[in-house]
Amino acid sequence: LLRGYYMEKKYIAHINEELKTEQTVKEHSENVAMLAEEYAVERFKKITYVTGLLHDCGKYQESFQKRISGSDIRVEHSTCGAIIVKDMSENKSRYPLGILSRMMEYCIAGHHSGIPDGGTTNDYETDSTLTGRLKREFEDFSTYKEELEIPELDEKDFLQFLLSDCDNSEEKVLDKIAFLTRYLFSCLVDADSEDTANFCRVGERPRELKGDFGVALDNVNQRLESFQVETELQKARALLQSQAFENAKTTAEIYLLNMPTGSGKTLASVKIALERVILQKKKRIIYIIPYNSIIDQTAEVFNELFQNNLEILRHQSTFDYENIDEMDEDYKEAAKIAIENWGNTKFIITTTVQFFESIYSNKRGKLRKIHNMADSILIFDEAHMMPEKYLQPCLQAVAY
Repeated sequence: LLRGYYMEKKYIAHINEELKTEQTVKEHSENVAMLAEEYAVERFKKITYVTGLLHDCGKYQESFQKRISGSDIRVEHSTCGAIIVKDMSENKSRYPLGILSRMMEYCIAGHHSGIPDGGTTNDYETDSTLTGRLKREFEDFSTYKEELEIPELDEKDFLQFLLSDCDNSEEKVLDKIAFLTRYLFSCLVDADSEDTANFCRVGERPRELKGDFGVALDNVNQRLESFQVETELQKARALLQSQAFENAKTTAEIYLLNMPTGSGKTLASVKIALERVILQKKKRIIYIIPYNSIIDQTAEVFNELFQNNLEILRHQSTFDYENIDEMDEDYKEAAKIAIENWGNTKFIITTTVQFFESIYSNKRGKLRKIHNMADSILIFDEAHMMPEKYLQPCLQAVAY
């Protein structure tokens, strides 16, 4: 009887009270692993998959199962998966080099509270650092071994990828590790959030913000062709734009559009971006602007230009969809969801501060967007306005 009880016991990760359904830890872990793998660039797919599998292993603790069944107790579960990775590395069974394991430890331990400080070997288990948390004692959570199949990872291949463009510089290697850790964290927490939301949702999933890059490009071309070219000023403006369009036909990773105020650089930049996003089959365009006041003007231009052919997502501190009464409720709901991770949209307008804070933060809500910045066309309007004090990390973020 006891054997039958343990064989049939279900370990629950989430309960949907309204639908009266349960999601097991195994189901949630495998869903998150597959989603995280889908989100990641090719070189990171297996790493994100394993990180997703292990992130909630602490929910196999009996105390967590009591908590989810209604007991009013606090249970730490995030650190348990990090302990699994640490033990694998120390026992040389997997990740013997320690770099990959440390990245996974940071992400798993912090997948709710944010990436923790590393700390030092002198930290106590009461400290909130990663080192301190890894010293804590937990209930048995070894059931994960029976339910989850953890694939091997080629750590040497990852090391080659890590060192490939660092010029034997320790500082560059450390910077790259830090960035890749945040990228891995982004894939993990977005996958975790998405799967949890999908399970807990009652009713239909909010729609995506729709957009057709081809039709939007036609709108831009029609607007440009409608301008008169008669005066000397109009001729000079047309000449600058034609030079920009011709030069943008060359293949490059970065284009510098140097045009004076009044020369039509907003239209020129978005035309070039639309051409590149179609040609290179990119996912989205992110228009990054230094000031909130400029965003209002730019968004008005684009909304009037694109109409409903390319719905715009605005993400800035001074703009709240809740306060816009004339907006369609269906669109507002879709936009509020898209703001969380920049995923379900094709055209984003945001501030320089929002963009770079989303890359250099340690918080779940900020970092969740990073993986959706990849495979996008980025337009930095008024690039010379990037803060000089932080110029190097800003440029480094763009490069990554």
